[in-house]
Amino acid sequence: MLTLQNFESDIYSTILQRGKQYYSQKTVVWLEETEENIWQAEVEGSETYEVELMLVDKEEISDYSCDCPYDGEMCKHVVAVLYAVRAELKKPRSKQQDRKVGRNVFENLLQSISLKEYQDFIRHYVAKDKDFKTEFELFFADKDERIDVEKKYGDLIQKIIRKHSDHGYVDYRASYSLSRDMDKLLASGNDFVKKYNYQDAFSFAKAVLKPMMETITQADDSSGNLGETLNNIIELIEDIANAEEATLELKLEVFEFLQQELSDKQYFDYGDMGYELFSVYENLAIQLRLSEEFLDFADAQIRKLTGPYDTYRREFYQKRKIEFLAAIGNTDEAEELVQQSLDIVEVRQAVVEKAIAKKDYESAKKLIAEGIKVAENKNHPGTVTAWQKELLKIAALEKDTETIRHHARHLAFDTWFSAEFYKQWKATYSQAEWKEVIEKYIAETSEKIMKTWDSEKNKYWKPAHPPLLEKLSPIYIQEHYWDRLLALVQKEKSLATTLSYHKYLAPHYPAELLKIYLPAFEKAGQEANGRGAYADLASKMKQVMKDIPEGKAKIQEIARSLKAQFPRRPAMQEELNKILK
Repeated sequence: MLTLQNFESDIYSTILQRGKQYYSQKTVVWLEETEENIWQAEVEGSETYEVELMLVDKEEISDYSCDCPYDGEMCKHVVAVLYAVRAELKKPRSKQQDRKVGRNVFENLLQSISLKEYQDFIRHYVAKDKDFKTEFELFFADKDERIDVEKKYGDLIQKIIRKHSDHGYVDYRASYSLSRDMDKLLASGNDFVKKYNYQDAFSFAKAVLKPMMETITQADDSSGNLGETLNNIIELIEDIANAEEATLELKLEVFEFLQQELSDKQYFDYGDMGYELFSVYENLAIQLRLSEEFLDFADAQIRKLTGPYDTYRREFYQKRKIEFLAAIGNTDEAEELVQQSLDIVEVRQAVVEKAIAKKDYESAKKLIAEGIKVAENKNHPGTVTAWQKELLKIAALEKDTETIRHHARHLAFDTWFSAEFYKQWKATYSQAEWKEVIEKYIAETSEKIMKTWDSEKNKYWKPAHPPLLEKLSPIYIQEHYWDRLLALVQKEKSLATTLSYHKYLAPHYPAELLKIYLPAFEKAGQEANGRGAYADLASKMKQVMKDIPEGKAKIQEIARSLKAQFPRRPAMQEELNKILK
């Protein structure tokens, strides 16, 4: 449990030291307990950051947050505030009581001043701060229809973007602060929704969506903050589109706006924004019964997508047309479009699944066979493999042993080894049958590898040994052929290779492995360069000493030998000392 008394022992030392330094330098410029056990603060760094701290019984730290871009668990600004709150709570009782009284002053003033005093203050403050005038008008926009919400928010967001950009570009740090300011602004849009003021909420969304979309194309958003802000804007538009209280006229306005924006490919080039907006557009088309407009728009987009890299979006629109037709009850048209779109894997997959559900296995197999040809023509080996898995699933349903064996064996060794399909292949044989089958497979595989290796004897990149280990080791592990696995590992005499099979061989052949490890550790130490390499070597030596205790003394002897050979490498000396303790 993290508390104000023990937090120093639970925080990474570097962050703790920096936070303590921030506190001692008085960078916590504002600190207040705004509610019982809720503290808010401002900390000056490269910018002024806002920190919030939540306590339980003035002791346990239940939650905290900071709007700086640090992505670790706790930043130095939070640490500085922890020190500040702890010091504040240690003050004499009377001062704490004064602080509580101070918290109530603002609320007391709001209750005691007159309407005219309110108005006089607002006029006075508006004269000093034009941004406050804008925020005031926008907050009460529903009180005066003359207020142009879209224009005012448009001007406001452009000002915010200019503040955080450098000649039109938003760098990594600025992208964080921009998203932070935008998220604060988004609260206004959500406030409109809470007030059922959907017209102004939509005006706000229109004002911020396009500028933010254009900004992300000229920004370093590797943190994903701007993308998250855009997702929040899209969620706001979705809330408006789904609101039962929103008028049909407004929903039609949203529909037409989305249709216009979705014609801009930048929504699809950066994240999933275009696809998410299209889902809102599709839902509105169903609500408003604008099926013809929706289908015409989708067809228009498909006609435009003729490039070699447009396949995904083209297929996306085609699949959504099928789903849309089914959703509005046009099942015959949907089925006709399905038959026209069987070259799309997901469409064909859905038809195959229906056939399997009806136990029409012949139709399913025919569809899959055609799908394999399509995938081969497109040079999509991954899709071919996926269809082969479907054939295996059907064979299992039909209890077709020979077909199960054919596909399971192929899939067990397709691209990389699969224990799942290997076991499925093995399960079709009795123990006596399997012994013969697997020995035959091992012999055939070995012969093929040896033949290829021999044919490459004059090539400079030919491996020193036939590469049997890569192909046969998975089988030896599955069958517990530890002696055969050891024999192949011994031929390699590689530290990395031996360690990759260590957990299988160490319990059975500790002495044999030590004969590989000892010279390999010596060689690795002589070739190591840099703290990382020394630490890695020491870690491997410690692991072997743990698993093969009888080799501990010999491994430590090698560590001493390496220390003696390289006395001027302090990092090596330090890392090797760890295994000599």
